[in-house]
Amino acid sequence: MTSLYRFVAILLCLNLSPAHADKLDDNLQTVWESLWDQRGTPRRAMRWEGTVTYRIHGSDAPRHRAHIENGVKAASVASRIVFADISAQTDAETAANLDIEVVDDHMLQDSEPCFTQNVKTSKWIFEKVKVKMRSREAWRCTFHEMMHVMGVAGHPSGKTVLSYFPYRRDALMDLDQLMLGAWYSPAMSKGATPLEAMVVLSNAVAAQADLGLPAEEAQRRAKAFNQSVLAQMESLALGQGAIPNIVLRSGKSSQTFIDNAKRAASYMVGLAYLRGTIADKNAATSSIWFKRSALKGYDPGQVMWARALRGGLGIEPDKMAAHTWFTEAAKAGNSAATADLAALEKTMTADELDKARSQTPPALDPS
Repeated sequence: MTSLYRFVAILLCLNLSPAHADKLDDNLQTVWESLWDQRGTPRRAMRWEGTVTYRIHGSDAPRHRAHIENGVKAASVASRIVFADISAQTDAETAANLDIEVVDDHMLQDSEPCFTQNVKTSKWIFEKVKVKMRSREAWRCTFHEMMHVMGVAGHPSGKTVLSYFPYRRDALMDLDQLMLGAWYSPAMSKGATPLEAMVVLSNAVAAQADLGLPAEEAQRRAKAFNQSVLAQMESLALGQGAIPNIVLRSGKSSQTFIDNAKRAASYMVGLAYLRGTIADKNAATSSIWFKRSALKGYDPGQVMWARALRGGLGIEPDKMAAHTWFTEAAKAGNSAATADLAALEKTMTADELDKARSQTPPALDPS
């Protein structure tokens, strides 16, 4: 069954049309949209670990400090991450993990009155994040930016402060708190792909007590929604689908990032089948998607395709081909490929190594 037909079948099974929605549908769609940044890229799960030290500063910061601290506290309660204010320390500028600056109104444009910048990360963990907001926008920006600070990148259309048109800006809304609780739960793995993150978020959405549905029905519908998301990503990877409409409507999406999302989609679908998190586990199917991603020039996909070739995951093992693809990914600066290539070469004879290193690079089709 093609991705499009499967998506239609799921809608018919649920007796839904794209125009119909209730709280469960709205929340599921919102958390899916929250996993896409406004440029058109599906984002992997980034988080904090341990205590987060923060600094609030700027010429007008004292006027907004209480409101900003309320935002930090709300994020801390929802995520169970501890925040410590070190603003008064002499080394706060360098020591703080989170730098929150209130700037003069003329220093940022009307089109971007506040923003969050991930300055330093390591293995999907935040180490340094900066936030800037105009003084006159601090009231409406604080809670919105705190969601980004915590790792949720999108600007969905539902009932969340992440939306460009929320009905509340002075507190985290119920869905915001739910998302942060799930984001920082043990169920969410570090660096989870959007498809993997969606499983965790949809389980949390379906577990809400006020949906007006039996728990079994809510879970069934959440699983069906996840299958529609998988079908959308498969379709996107095949060049037949589109990114969420809310991203296109943001006015900040870029064709470059959308094209990269298509290449990444094959890799993410491959991981879904390899790990069985949102799809039935199937090594052979995962290898098909990894190969497609590799041929599109996506280096994480090249690493996974090379590993499939090396280990015979759903395919015949081919050490020489694995060497070729690890080499290709290593040329792109992929550190995992460099390590895997070195490990593979240690298992090869001198003749095999000479032959492997003389192979023609693979022909890529990034379009």
